[in-house]
Amino acid sequence: MSSSRTHRRLALFMGLAVVFLIALFGRTFYVQVIAAPSLQEQGDSQHVRTITLEPARGNIYDRNGETLAISRQMSTIYADLPNVKNATQTAIKLAPVLKVSQADLYKKLTDTKTNFKYLARRVDPAIGAQVKALGLDGIGVMSEATRVYPKGALAPQLLGFVGGTDYKGMEGIEYGYNSVLSGDPGTLQVVRDRKGDRLYTMSATPAVAGKSITLTIDSQIQYEAEMAVADAVSRFEAKRGCALVMDPRTGEILAMASTPLFSPEDYGDQDPKTGGTHNWLVTDMCEPGSTFKMVTVAAALENGVVDPDTEFTLPDVLTAYNKVIHEADQEVPPWRTMTVTQILAQSSNIGAVTIGREVGKDRLVDMIKRFGFTKKLGIDFPGETAGQLPEKWNGVTIYQVPMGQGVAVSPLQLACAYSAIANDGVLLQPHLVKDAMQPWNRRVVSAEVAAQLRAMLQVTVETGTGKKAQLDGYTVAGKTGTAQKPNVDKAGYSNEVISSFIGMVPADSPRLVILVMIDEPQTERLGAKVAAPVFARIADFAVKRLGIPPSSGTEQTPGETTTSTEQVDGASSE
Repeated sequence: MSSSRTHRRLALFMGLAVVFLIALFGRTFYVQVIAAPSLQEQGDSQHVRTITLEPARGNIYDRNGETLAISRQMSTIYADLPNVKNATQTAIKLAPVLKVSQADLYKKLTDTKTNFKYLARRVDPAIGAQVKALGLDGIGVMSEATRVYPKGALAPQLLGFVGGTDYKGMEGIEYGYNSVLSGDPGTLQVVRDRKGDRLYTMSATPAVAGKSITLTIDSQIQYEAEMAVADAVSRFEAKRGCALVMDPRTGEILAMASTPLFSPEDYGDQDPKTGGTHNWLVTDMCEPGSTFKMVTVAAALENGVVDPDTEFTLPDVLTAYNKVIHEADQEVPPWRTMTVTQILAQSSNIGAVTIGREVGKDRLVDMIKRFGFTKKLGIDFPGETAGQLPEKWNGVTIYQVPMGQGVAVSPLQLACAYSAIANDGVLLQPHLVKDAMQPWNRRVVSAEVAAQLRAMLQVTVETGTGKKAQLDGYTVAGKTGTAQKPNVDKAGYSNEVISSFIGMVPADSPRLVILVMIDEPQTERLGAKVAAPVFARIADFAVKRLGIPPSSGTEQTPGETTTSTEQVDGASSE
């Protein structure tokens, strides 16, 4: 009896042992095989962190190696949330150092949706050192690069800026060349203890720094252009202004200045109404006014319609349907005779319209397209605009376009058109980054016509409307313009103008083409008085900076401009 009871107990024990072993083996199999990946992931999330290593952004240099933008290492403060022991005490100690509210910091430290939280990014390394000294559980410090512009408020619209959560280029060269400047991020996997301190590194992929680029800009010419434009904007109480300096032989842009002036690091404070952060030399269109008369004359010369000495007998008034066109000088005689050179030099509206009508729509449109006014020029800068011609021409259009109305162009396009004349009739693709592209070129007019236009534009500066653009020791060729601005919300033109001057120096063998535009000047309107002196200031600095020798046998000194003003009905003249 006792023996059978013993056997039953032994059998029960053995059965229970078997069940236990089966359960043990089953649990072991589940943990080591089935649940291993998820458990490993949970363990890693508690002790292993993958950190993205931001690459150093490439530098930006001017043509002479001057640093315009550079990356600097800063401190970024983060929280390894599972290892933050006491969120309240951590917030109390950390908030004064980071200069944030305890409430906001506590909210971040108690976020249950993530295990990793940035608390402050790209702060001064001294703050990072203070945070490390606190020795707070779960709070770490790592290094990240920030963008620094050593020359401050120099070329902000040109350089652009970086920002956003991913710290990428947002405007300007920084945006256009972001893929080159950014580099490739790296990763770092580290094992940390409960306090958040690094125990050892599991794996590391180093970040690859971005490539540096060299601009065609000369920072000293850029600075002088900015100061000259800013002074004119202030003096004439204008809305904004811009200037462009270009080498017509290469297409390289030596300066691209616009207002307002600000440090790229402070881009968020800019008011779009005063020009903002965009580079309107490239991105905006405007009616060119009298500077466009050069294109009309170029079409006439290239097609053999006129030569520089061809004479026209002109009335004092032209009527095109309901539009009256007359000269700026209200006292011109009822009839007078002017050569084509005089028409351009004195900026005769009626003369330009007369020549334009002789050329005709088709040949005029062809010349406008050849100069590149209807397509983007392909400059290596984001946001370039194409020009605009009237889609439908009526009886009035042929009166408007020859004197620069009804057609919209960018300041860049206008400067490049004059550069083609300076470059013996060959238009070059403009560019801002050295060795980044192989610029295209195409012939616009013959070398003979280009030489004729330079000579005519030289007369404009010597005896015509551009006298204030004269430069001691150098011959200058150029054209003034005062274009009335179209109304925004209705047909017709407003009382506001854009005053401009575009010139080349030396006139006989141009090394520089310089454009100046002052938008909505209030105390004076004429490009001859507002923009031409700015050209002279920039040109004087640039020729000395670049060591351009004076024109031989030249004794040209600055003089007084001839009388010129706007006429009615929005026609531009000067």
